[in-house]
Amino acid sequence: MIIQMMGPQACGKGTQGELLSKELNLPIISVGQLLRDIPESHPRYQEVQGQLNSGVLVSYDLTVQIINERLSEKDCKNGYILDGWGRNIDQFEFFDPHPNWVILINIPREESLKRISGRRYCESDGKMYNIYTLPKEELAKCEGPLVQREDDTEEAVNERLEIYYRDTQKVIDKYRNEKILLEINGLGTPQQVFARVLSALELAQKISVE
Repeated sequence: MIIQMMGPQACGKGTQGELLSKELNLPIISVGQLLRDIPESHPRYQEVQGQLNSGVLVSYDLTVQIINERLSEKDCKNGYILDGWGRNIDQFEFFDPHPNWVILINIPREESLKRISGRRYCESDGKMYNIYTLPKEELAKCEGPLVQREDDTEEAVNERLEIYYRDTQKVIDKYRNEKILLEINGLGTPQQVFARVLSALELAQKISVE
């Protein structure tokens, strides 16, 4: 079984993918993490690192090579969970995972903004906090100054969301037309969202068998 995770920034699809990976005993393939973890011994290590460090997206042909290398490993023989691909229609010219199901974690735009623009990291211990959701008494335990990353500002987040709603929506529509899209309410605790994911997936599989 191949499952593709999708959703706007900070929707929690990475967390849900990890939970689903344990539940279904399928490896989760995070494209971004895959590129960041490429070993120095890889023949295209310098090329990948150069593109990552320049702040641009790694070229699709190079990304697909790394993805296919990972998918050729034994733990993927029964399927996998893919996260971080299908951001736009153009990517499918290079690699189409042909997922059995696409899980779309939906949250309102303002929730994405709140979750990301509220993030701060402690310069002392590197821990991440959210000034909007974490109780003040917990924030008070932080020993160092809390700093916001440049790409977590409201302006930066809005720019990324614009790309998502403009480009990724076309991919979502594609999967909806193929009747393999499972839309999940992403509000609530990770456990609540995961219960919805399992319920939707179980129902979808039951219907497909019938």
